[in-house]
Amino acid sequence: MSLALLRDLSRPKLLDIVMLLKRSPCLSVNEMSGALCMSYMGVKQNCVQLEKLGYLDTWLRPKKAGGRPEKMYRLTGKMEALFPNVACDLVIDLLEAAEKTAGRSNAEAMLEHHFMMKAQRYLAAVKGRTLLEKVQAFTKVRQADGCVASCEFSAQDGLRLVEYHSPIAQLARTYPKVSELETRMVETVVGCAVERVEQRQDRLTRVEFRMKAKLGK
Repeated sequence: MSLALLRDLSRPKLLDIVMLLKRSPCLSVNEMSGALCMSYMGVKQNCVQLEKLGYLDTWLRPKKAGGRPEKMYRLTGKMEALFPNVACDLVIDLLEAAEKTAGRSNAEAMLEHHFMMKAQRYLAAVKGRTLLEKVQAFTKVRQADGCVASCEFSAQDGLRLVEYHSPIAQLARTYPKVSELETRMVETVVGCAVERVEQRQDRLTRVEFRMKAKLGK
């Protein structure tokens, strides 16, 4: 992670704004003020500072009821250095070397082994009697891994593990099978079938792992 980036975010509340915007394609100052329980001017000043540093960009959103357009903020690509990317060039180069030597199936077998081992490590850390307890515990572990994760529930979609950052996104673009392997890993850890739903909007990628079992199980 860039030391300059850490210095730039050292002011109070700046990181809170960044993490909130990481979970949304864009937000206005009013929306951020309400979500963070901060004053309008406090959020505005921090957003102006982040924009000057190149971490936010803006555009105007027309209001439905008319009136002056509202300025919207979102993260720029410069902020990606704050979030982990474990699929470095070395990993991809090694997989591509394995593929050239013994075929793509060999590289995919290496990936499958990795996710099997990762599932075992997660199982040792995730405890819970019910599905909800397991997902809540798993969310904390994934959050520690840099996935910007949350445990969410709605009547329509049920219980979900939602992740707003994927440290292996670069790897998944090179090897699409990674998304399937990651989903199977989640199923192993929580102990039920899981539906993966991925949404992309601008620079934001949101991955939902929807649990296909009742909460009491």
